[in-house]
Parts: sequence; C-alpha cells; structure tokens
Amino acid sequence: MTASPTVAAPPAPALPADPSYKWKAMIVAGSGIFMVTLDGGIVNVALPALAREFDAALTLTQWVVLGYVLAVTGLLLPAGRLADLRGRREVFLSGFAAFGIASVLCGLAPSMGVLIAARVLQGAAGALIQANGSPLIAAVFPASERGRALGLQSSVVSIGLLSGPVVGGFITQLVGWRWAFYVNAPVALVATVVGMRLLRPSPRGKVQPFDLRGAILLVMGTGATLLGVTQGSDWGWSNPETIAAIGIGVASLVAFVVAQTRTASPLLDLVLFRTPAFAAALASGFLMFITISPVILLVPFYLSLILHLPAGEIGTRLIVIPAISAAMAPICGILADRMGVRTLAGIGATVAAVGLSMLVALPDAGSTWPLVAALAVIGIGQSLFLVPNNSSVYGAAPRERYGVVGATIALNRNLAQSFGQAIAGAIWTVVVRAAAGGGSELEAPVEALMTGFRTVFGIGVACAFVAFVVAVIVRPTSAVPAEGGAR
Repeated sequence: MTASPTVAAPPAPALPADPSYKWKAMIVAGSGIFMVTLDGGIVNVALPALAREFDAALTLTQWVVLGYVLAVTGLLLPAGRLADLRGRREVFLSGFAAFGIASVLCGLAPSMGVLIAARVLQGAAGALIQANGSPLIAAVFPASERGRALGLQSSVVSIGLLSGPVVGGFITQLVGWRWAFYVNAPVALVATVVGMRLLRPSPRGKVQPFDLRGAILLVMGTGATLLGVTQGSDWGWSNPETIAAIGIGVASLVAFVVAQTRTASPLLDLVLFRTPAFAAALASGFLMFITISPVILLVPFYLSLILHLPAGEIGTRLIVIPAISAAMAPICGILADRMGVRTLAGIGATVAAVGLSMLVALPDAGSTWPLVAALAVIGIGQSLFLVPNNSSVYGAAPRERYGVVGATIALNRNLAQSFGQAIAGAIWTVVVRAAAGGGSELEAPVEALMTGFRTVFGIGVACAFVAFVVAVIVRPTSAVPAEGGAR
C-alpha cells in the first residue's frame, strides 16, 4: 500500500461527533484495500490458464500483471493529488466503482490484448483506491488510535494477500479464470453504494500544481522500456522495434529525472536522494524486490507445467510467502530496534539467497514440499530485510516529508516488481526456447523448462548478494537523523 503524495496540507477537519463513524470509514476503506490485494493473488494463479486459453507466450501473458502494475505506478501520485482537489471520499469511491466495471471487462475479454487493456483500466482504478484508503482511515481516527487503526489496515492487507491465491486457485479450477475477475463486481457495487451512504464528503484543500509532464514521462518511460524488454525475445533483440521501444523508454526516464529538478512540485523529490542513507536504503530495497519478483511470476508455471498441479492446489502453495511475511512483520520490527538495520537486513538478504538457492535445486518431479520449504525461507528472508530497510528509509528523511517518502517507497517497489518480472520473463523465455531448440515455451520439454527456471532463480541469488552489499557495506554506518527521523 502507499502513502498519498505530499501536498500543502489543509487544516485537519474536526472528527465527526458520531463515535461509530470512524469504524464505518474503516469498513469501507478496508473493503477497497482488501479487494485490490485479493485481486493480485487471484490473477497470478490464473496466469497459466490464461496462457493456455489464448495460446499466448509468457512474454505476452505477463502483461496481464505488468499492465496493471504500470497503471498503478504511474497514477498513484496523481490519484492522491486528485483526491486533495476533488475530495478523498469521492475519488476513493469512484475508484471502487471503476474497479468493478474494469473487472467485468476483464472477464468478458475475447483476446489477450483486450484483457491487458482492461487490466490497465483496472490498475488506474486500483490507484484511486490504494492512494486514498490509508488517508481515509487516518483522517477519522484520533492520533491516540491512529497506530491501532493503521495496524488493522495492515492486517486487512495480509488477509487479502493470503486469500488471493487460494480463492483464485479454486475459482479458476471450478468455474474458470473469467470468474476470478467477475467476483470483484458485486463487492465493488455493494461497497460503492454503502460508501456513499456511510462516508461523509471529504474536505477539499488547496493543492500544489500537478506535475502532468512528470507523470506522462514516467508512464511513457516505464511502459516503453518494459515493452521492449518483454517482447524482445519475440521481436528479436536487434529488431528496430525492440531498440526503439527500449530507447524511447530510457530517454523518457532520463527526461523524467531531469524534469523533476525543474518543477516546483515534482512527483519525485530528488532532494531526498542527496542523503546517502536514504539512497542506499531505496537501492537495496529495489534490488530485493527485483530478487523476489521472478518467484511471484514463475512459481505458478513451475507448479503447472512441471508438477501438473490444478489451479486450486497452486493457490494453496502460493500463500506461503505472504503468510510468513504477515507473521514475521511485527517480530522483525522489534528485532530491528534491538539489532539495528544493517545487521538484520544483512541476515535477511542472506536468508533470501539461501531460499533462492533451494529453488535452483528444485526437482523436476515429485512432491511440492521442496518448493514450499524454499518459499518459506524466502518469506523469512524478505521480512527480515524489508521491514528494517523501510524503517531506515523513513529514518533518513525529515518527519515532515514522510508523505512523499511513503509514495517514493511505493514507486520504488512497483518499478522493481515491474522490471523484475519483465526481465525474468524475458530471460526464462530465451533460455527455454534455446534449450528446446525453438517452439513455444509452454510446450517445451521438462529439461528445457527446468533450465529456464534454474537460470532465472540463479540470477536471483546474485541479486540477493548485491542487495546484501548495498544494505550492509555501501549503506552509511549511521544516518544523519533528520528532525523526527529514526536512527
């Protein structure tokens, strides 16, 4: 989840006289947060079924995920700005309704291209929900209860992440992948109607000018680069289309960075990156998300193509990492306070590397227990690394900039996941096709498939090592604490 972007904050409204109002807001906002997190897990499980039905390569199928993430990435900050201008309740509920409509369009999609386009629309709606769910909750709870409220919100996120793979697996297996999208529609409809009745209109404050140029450059740069990377194996890496897509993407991202230095209200505050501890923490976090992304993308294909599990059983295996993360997060926060960020992050990166090494050694037949054990180890390593690392990002920034810091962490995570999955999918496809002597990777022999899996997960081990180096060796031994920052 993300924090809304920094704006000229309006005066805090008085809390409603109705003592139950805050819980009504929690129910409505929590429903939206639950729906978008649930949907992510549902869709990941359905990917193998989508690839088979539309006879699509992984490089195209993964855009069902990437298109959504790209839309969320580019529109999170604009969604927060829009809410400050038009009212947070109004924008949040509009996102709810739009998410339901886009879900129906996904379910009705007659082709992979239409499905991807509908997922982009769903991602735009998801950005409206993600950017404004937490602020809706924080605005109605008094300061003395705000931590408790946001803790409950985190629990909702964990429940959604845990439920998604299981629900998606059984829906896909029993009634087909289309119902994995249709299931969102009644939830969105009911929540929108109830939200209009329960939530009071939000105050509209004065906001800074919106950086439209920055938003366009960010979306264009990310989208074009991802397009070139994911389709390079099909188009050809020396094909002018591939070169043009990657070239336009990189040029747009460079232009985005330059533009952020020349606007009074940038989407990304580059001043924060002048603090070495802040830059190192974000860089190591980016590397860890790159490390984990191939697991999210490829494990469903391993379970489907190698072990031949039905979708329902695939879902039950995919809950391992979010379950471990949900259980470990509070413990890791306590450990970070006692052991320090560098030590715990170093242990986390090492444990994650061990888990990825276990994936490299997965068998090409038999039980799923080796996979489950590897995912559990990765989940432990991810939690040990990311919880203290995110805390150190905040600790290296002034407290008054925490809004933009939260948005930057979310942007960092989404970009890493997008590029991580795109690169992993491209490498896996190239390796499998080369090992199989050509043809569709979905019809390749087991030996070729396993060569692809082992290659990608082996690269993940190397990425975990680089994350360790940045987090433990490159990271300054002590950050200069900004006002209100953590040590």
